[in-house]
Amino acid sequence: MNLILTVVIVIAAWGLVALGSWLFIFLSVKQGGQLLKPKEFDEKLKSESGQIIDVRESATYKRSHIMGARNIPSVNFTQGKSGLRKDRDIFLYDKRLRDVARVSKALHKQGYDKNKVFILRGGFSRYDGQKTRA
Repeated sequence: MNLILTVVIVIAAWGLVALGSWLFIFLSVKQGGQLLKPKEFDEKLKSESGQIIDVRESATYKRSHIMGARNIPSVNFTQGKSGLRKDRDIFLYDKRLRDVARVSKALHKQGYDKNKVFILRGGFSRYDGQKTRA
């Protein structure tokens, strides 16, 4: 009986930690920019002339990326080396939200307007728009 109770408590604790970390990442992203579903992201890309930034590592970027995207790995942003224009929209994506959350937070600290930062919800794998070779 005690073993079952211990297993249930461990599973519940793990679930709470996982939910808490997801919620933290989600709220961090919301503080640094606007989270858009893939279709909304694609529509916004087509209607605005912005800077499309792939924050994944270079090797992953070279395999496939969104057409017109520039590769700036997330590490560059934490060092303050983005080189992005503040007067244009910024479209960010990665394979998951964790790195994009850090990037959007760094941009916000560097004075970029969070209303001009758009983040692809679900990451690159969810994007159905134009990509380079897959």
